[in-house]
Amino acid sequence: MIRTSLIRTVVPVIALTLAATACSSGSTTAKSSAKSDTSTSAPAAATLASETGASTLRAGLTGLLTEHVALASMATDAALRGDTNGFNQYAAALNGPTNSNTSDLVAAITSAYGPAVGTAFDGLWRSEKHIPQFVAYTQAAAKGDEAGKQAAVAQLTTYAKTFGDTLHSVNANLPADAVTQDITMHATTLIAVIDAQKAGDYKAEYTALHTAYAHMEGTAKVLAVATAAKFPKKFDGDAASPAAELRAGLTGLLCEHVWLAASATGSALGGRTAQFEAAAAALNGPTDSNTSMLVDAVGGVYGASVKTAFDGLWRSENHIPQFVAYTQAVAKGDAAGAQAAIDKLTAYAKTFGETLNTVNANLPVDAVTQDIVMHATTLKAVIDGQKANDPNTPALLRTAVAHMAGTAKVLADATVKKFPAKF
Repeated sequence: MIRTSLIRTVVPVIALTLAATACSSGSTTAKSSAKSDTSTSAPAAATLASETGASTLRAGLTGLLTEHVALASMATDAALRGDTNGFNQYAAALNGPTNSNTSDLVAAITSAYGPAVGTAFDGLWRSEKHIPQFVAYTQAAAKGDEAGKQAAVAQLTTYAKTFGDTLHSVNANLPADAVTQDITMHATTLIAVIDAQKAGDYKAEYTALHTAYAHMEGTAKVLAVATAAKFPKKFDGDAASPAAELRAGLTGLLCEHVWLAASATGSALGGRTAQFEAAAAALNGPTDSNTSMLVDAVGGVYGASVKTAFDGLWRSENHIPQFVAYTQAVAKGDAAGAQAAIDKLTAYAKTFGETLNTVNANLPVDAVTQDIVMHATTLKAVIDGQKANDPNTPALLRTAVAHMAGTAKVLADATVKKFPAKF
C-alpha cells in the first residue's frame, strides 16, 4: 500500500505489453516529481495537459473501475452479514440497468467506440460469468461450499479469456493474453476481499480492498492509453503523461477517501466496532492509509515543507474526526452534537481554502472552500442515509464520490499550472 507520489505506478502485465505496442510517447515516471520546484505560468493559449481528452478519459475510467470494486465489496460485505436489503441496494448501484456503475461504464465505452461496440460491451460486462460469479462465490463462501467457490472461479477464469479476446478484436492495442491476465488479476484481488470478509479479518479486508482498487487504476490507465491511441482525433494528448498521471492519481486517492469514510461510518452506525476501527485505520492511519498516501503524493510534487503542512491540515481535528463526531451524534439522536460537528467542518473548509491558496495561487480561496463544504455536505448525506436505512444511500454515496473526482480535476489543473516544467 505504498503511493510515494501523485505519479503512482501500477504495472500489470498488460501495461508492460502496451509499453511496446501503444505508448509511442515517453512514459511517465516518478522522475518528474524530482524536478526543480521552479514555478512559472503555463502558456495561456495551451490546453492544460490535465484537461486533454486522453487525460479526461483516463480519469473517468479510473473513477468508474475503482467504483466497480468498491461497490462490489460493499455488496459482498452486506451479503456475508446477512443484510439482504443492503446487498440488493449495492448490487443495483453496481450493476442495475440504469443509474448504475455498469450503465455509466457502458455509456463511457459507447461514447468512445460507438453504439455497436457499446451494446456488445454491455452484454460482455453484464455476462453471467462476470459479476454474478462474484455473487456465486460469496454465496458459496457463506455456506462453506468449496466446490461452489471453485466453480465460480472457473467461470471467472473463462470470462477473463473471453474478455481479452473481445477487447483485442475491438482494439488491437489491447493484446488478448495481457487483457486476460489483467481480468484474472481483477478476479483474484476481489476474491481476496471476499475471503477476508468471510473470515472477519477486517484489517486483511481493507488491505485486500486497496490492492483490488489499485489494480483497477492500472487497468484504467491501460484502457485509456489504448483507446487514445486508436482514436487520436477524439482524445488529444497523452493518457500516460505526467499530468494525466497526476489527475488520475488524485482521482483514485480522493474517491478512495470517500469510499473508506463511508465504510467506516456505516460500520459505526451498524455497531460493528472492529470493522469501524479497521476502516478508520485504512482511511486515516499513520502509515499505509489513504491519508498517508495522499500526503506522500502531495509532498512528491510540492516538496517536504508543504507535505508536512498538508499532513497536519488533512489530519486536522476539524476534518475526519468531525465526520466521526457527526456519526456518533446522529447515532445518539444528539442534534446539538451533530450541528457542532457541522460547524467545525465548515470552519475547516475555510481554513483549507485559505491554506491551499497560499501554496498555489491558482486555487481561489472561496472556490476551494465551497468545494470542501460540498464534500462535507455530500458525505453528511451518506451518513444520514445510513442512519435512516435509506435505500437511496448507495446513490448518495456515488454522488459524494463523484464530487471528489471533480475536486481531483481542480487540484490537478492548478498544480499543472504552477509546475508546467513538471507536467
